[in-house]
Amino acid sequence: TAVVTGGTLLCCVGVVVVVCWCVCVWIHSLVCFRCLPLVYLVGLSCWFILELLVGLHRCLYPWRMIPSMPSSLSSSKSSLKQRSSQAASSRRASRRAPCRSLAVASPPQRGTNTNTNTTRPPNKTPPTPSSKAPFQEQYASYKSGYKSVPSKGYENACFVAPKEGSVPTDMRGTLLRNGPAMFERNGMEKSYLDGDGMVVSIAFENGKAFFRNKFVQTEHFIEEEKQDKFIFPSIFTEWDPRDNATWCRLVDDCLMGNLERKHNGAYNVIDWGGSLVAVDYKKPYALSRTDLSTLGHGNCDLSSAMHTSHYRIIDEGDGSGRRLVAFLNEVNWRTRTTTAVFYVFDEQGNELRRDKYDFNAAYVHDFILTENYYVLFDCPIKIDLPTVFGQYIFETACLSQSIAEDTTRKPLFRLMPRYPERMPEGQRDVVTIESNDKFCYAYHHVNGFDTEDGRLVFDTCSWDRFTLYFQDIVAPDGVNTFPRMRLSRFVIDPVAGTSEHVELDDTPCELPIVNWDWNGKPYRHMYLSTSVGREPGAAPDGTDVHGPMQALTKVSMKEEGCGEVDMCMLSSVESKKEWVPGTNKFAMEPFFVAREGGDPTDEDDGYIVCLVHDAGETPAPGAERDVSTECAILDAKSMECVCRLELPVFVPFGVHGTFTRDYCLGPEPQHMSAGN
Repeated sequence: TAVVTGGTLLCCVGVVVVVCWCVCVWIHSLVCFRCLPLVYLVGLSCWFILELLVGLHRCLYPWRMIPSMPSSLSSSKSSLKQRSSQAASSRRASRRAPCRSLAVASPPQRGTNTNTNTTRPPNKTPPTPSSKAPFQEQYASYKSGYKSVPSKGYENACFVAPKEGSVPTDMRGTLLRNGPAMFERNGMEKSYLDGDGMVVSIAFENGKAFFRNKFVQTEHFIEEEKQDKFIFPSIFTEWDPRDNATWCRLVDDCLMGNLERKHNGAYNVIDWGGSLVAVDYKKPYALSRTDLSTLGHGNCDLSSAMHTSHYRIIDEGDGSGRRLVAFLNEVNWRTRTTTAVFYVFDEQGNELRRDKYDFNAAYVHDFILTENYYVLFDCPIKIDLPTVFGQYIFETACLSQSIAEDTTRKPLFRLMPRYPERMPEGQRDVVTIESNDKFCYAYHHVNGFDTEDGRLVFDTCSWDRFTLYFQDIVAPDGVNTFPRMRLSRFVIDPVAGTSEHVELDDTPCELPIVNWDWNGKPYRHMYLSTSVGREPGAAPDGTDVHGPMQALTKVSMKEEGCGEVDMCMLSSVESKKEWVPGTNKFAMEPFFVAREGGDPTDEDDGYIVCLVHDAGETPAPGAERDVSTECAILDAKSMECVCRLELPVFVPFGVHGTFTRDYCLGPEPQHMSAGN
């Protein structure tokens, strides 16, 4: 009790100090440079007091102390920074799930002290999955897909042969997939989503497949490769590699608003108009369409605009051709404003225009594109000040934990006219509509379209709680975290200012895809990553516990569509077809591939392609899993597997990617017939 009370008092004193500093900065902003000496004097006092607080904080909380290094590392890792990173790694393994590492390797042990009850106050101990919690073996197999790989000597370029079936001869183009692959470096460890991006490509031509993988060489990756250590702060990792991290987090991050983080180029890869780019949270890097070499930011129009990893492709209704729309949502919490920018590119990769909108601070992850609107789903969140000043500045929380759900307001739909001049009078302004009967969060949307009666359909994967780290997917434990997303349809009336919700399916689903020739149009078929297994009432709150994300599911809507006034809410799922890759095998994000020479009016005439994590057999105690990766090709109509390819190296779970109809990143097409 004394320890907890002391820590609480220290936090209170820290908050008072920070408030004093903020007041001085505010005064400084009012009177310009007149109070500059006072500001710096108070800042110096704050720094001195905070250093004392940090020292006392570590004394009162033994789990903040640097643990002894494992004997296997003590001879080669002796610097203080490396020891601090090991301490951070140990902390992550036992603290809040959103920022813990998911690497297979066990975290360093805390010396020889096995009495874990004395390493932290009782109220800091997170719930531990019970031995009776469901799906523990499946979760263990699933999480082996979040394993770091080395950066040196891991890149490959080779033909891959089918282990089952054959590559369809009417399947042509290139699968492109990006994701964090290296999050361990020289004994230092970061959270999975902060890992360095590795792009994987599989080029298909003439019934052959050619594999290639290469790391995205951002400026930060190059510098860390030279120094062989992490040196830049990241979004999802608690510990901070900067010197004087507490001061940097308090002053640079919180007070000055400098939240620039490491660019890892890890969240998507886009091929459009002859340009290939890898994207992280807002900065794209051009890649070579020959060998995946990094050409750099600003090499082409698509890599010059500062956009995020989410984009949409649509056929313009005026017959002017296809457009790719990229998106940036930038929040300024100091001014409490958000700026959303939509970048429009033609089929040659030229930027045509930028549409910019400002509104109140909000978190937006993805968007829907229809013929008439850009549509954003505004997740109800707020800044978590106790976490910011009580944990973040002391490296016991990561940046992503500084925002939290806000249950005092409803989610919002923001409808922004793409071509206001084409809209009827009275419908040319931005429309903001509350979600009337559904409180949820949504990150990845399926599709959307305008109806004949002037309404708008918005399909998405809805979450019942906010988590920027997606821990229900990346860190399931069967007690506090497990897949619980639902397939939801919202029908929005821009004129009446209303929205209605219907749950299409309650199987946890994410990473949706459709045939992108139907993007922004009335459609029937969607393909999703889905959970396998359900244990009714097994959660502490009495809800069902679901197994890990493992299958791919095709959801087909009834054919009536949404032409009639009441048809949207009557629309229901006609059929579901599920494909499970096998025991201890887990499908990743699906991609639709139109059949070469197929019927362009047949929405599901094509293939579904995805990477599959193979966790192998359960290893003996103390042994490491023998993990590998496959590429699976399914018939998009029947969802039956027609081919499996064994990849030459293990590829960790990815984030996003695409399938381009252009053949690239393989040998010359005339040489593909000579493949394995």
